[in-house]
Amino acid sequence: MEKNNNQTKKDFQKSVHLWGRITVGIAFLFTLTIPIYLTFVLGHYPNSADIISGLISIAGFVGVIWIVEPISYFPTLGPAGTYMSFLSGNIGNMRLPVIVATQDALELPPGSDEAEVAGIFAIISSTFTNLAILAVVMVVGQAIINILPPKIMQAFNFALPGILGSMLVMMGSKLKLPKLIALVAIAVGVMVFIQLSPNFLPESITKLISSADVGIVAIIGIAYSLLMAKKDNKEETA
Repeated sequence: MEKNNNQTKKDFQKSVHLWGRITVGIAFLFTLTIPIYLTFVLGHYPNSADIISGLISIAGFVGVIWIVEPISYFPTLGPAGTYMSFLSGNIGNMRLPVIVATQDALELPPGSDEAEVAGIFAIISSTFTNLAILAVVMVVGQAIINILPPKIMQAFNFALPGILGSMLVMMGSKLKLPKLIALVAIAVGVMVFIQLSPNFLPESITKLISSADVGIVAIIGIAYSLLMAKKDNKEETA
C-alpha cells in the first residue's frame, strides 16, 4: 500500500513539473506578444537606453524578490502551488495567506501531502476571486482616473520612488546604526555622482543613468543592506 502511495506521489509530482513548465512557458511567450507586435509590426523600436533604464528601475524594485520569494515560499506552497502562485501573482499578500489560513483551519502540518493538496485548492479559489474583483476594480478604476484632475495625476510620478524608498527603509531597518549611516552616505554619494555625471561622462551614458537614477540608488542600497545584514547575522551566530 505504501509503495503504491509513493508511486502515485512520484507520478503526481512528475505531472506537476511537466504541466507547470508548460503553462509558465506559455505565459512567458504570451507576455512577449505585445512587445513583439509593437516592435516588429507597428515599428515602434525602443532605444537601448530606455530598455536598460527600465530594467534597472524594475530590478531595483523587485530584483531581490526574484531570488528570495521562490526559496522562502516553496516550503509552504509546494511544487504545484509554486507554479500556480508565480503564474497568478500576488503571492505574499494573497496566495500565501490563503494557503496558511486553509492549512490552519484544517489543522494540517505545513509540508505534508494533505497540506499541499489543500493549498492547491486554496490557490485556485483565491485566483478566481482575485480575477472577479480585479475586473470590477479595473472598470471602476479607469472611470475614476478619467475624472481625476491633472494635479493629482502628476502625483503618480512619485509612486515608484515611494515604493523603492520604503524598500530601502525596510532593508535599512535591519542594520546597526554605523552601517545605516554608511547606507545613507552611499545613497547621497550615488545621487551626487548622477547629478554631476553630465560634466565628465558621454551624453549617452549620462542619459541612461539619469533616467534610471532612482533604480540605481535602490539597487546599490538594497545590495549593501543585504550584504551587511548577512555579515551581522554571521557575526551574531559566531
